[in-house]
Amino acid sequence: MLVDLCLKERRKKILSNNFVDMYDMSFHGTDDISASIIIGPPSNVDVTRGRGELGQGFYTGSSISLAAIWAYGRHQEKGVVVEFGIPRSELVKLDCMAFKRRSKLVELWQDLRGKKTTTTHKFGVDYVIAPFATVEEIGHQYKFESEKSQTVLNNCPKNVYPCV
Repeated sequence: MLVDLCLKERRKKILSNNFVDMYDMSFHGTDDISASIIIGPPSNVDVTRGRGELGQGFYTGSSISLAAIWAYGRHQEKGVVVEFGIPRSELVKLDCMAFKRRSKLVELWQDLRGKKTTTTHKFGVDYVIAPFATVEEIGHQYKFESEKSQTVLNNCPKNVYPCV
């Protein structure tokens, strides 16, 4: 009885939109100049510029530590991490593809490298979530590849953290 009452109250809050929007945090390692372009104003995430294990797109990850290690390793004292607060209410509206097994991702990554399509390959979805092909057990990567996902990233709150 008490559980039913709690569930009804919770549903009422969600349905009445008195519920505070929650965010999924995602991190992008880069240099300070690129970060200033990403942050703006206006914010300028560009899904057509990036490349990586999953092909063309803008990459973020679930680990701030990995983003910082990558940014510092590549840009030393100019390395920064951009934190994206992606509203869950917007994220669930995006078409997503998920890789559940690292072994399948490694096969795809090797295939893309062999065909030299890591700068052009797209899956035809808004974003892809996958483990890393080259790093084990540290989190997931997100590849945003559509204009719709680009708009979500450009409109979400962001923070920048220097690596030094």
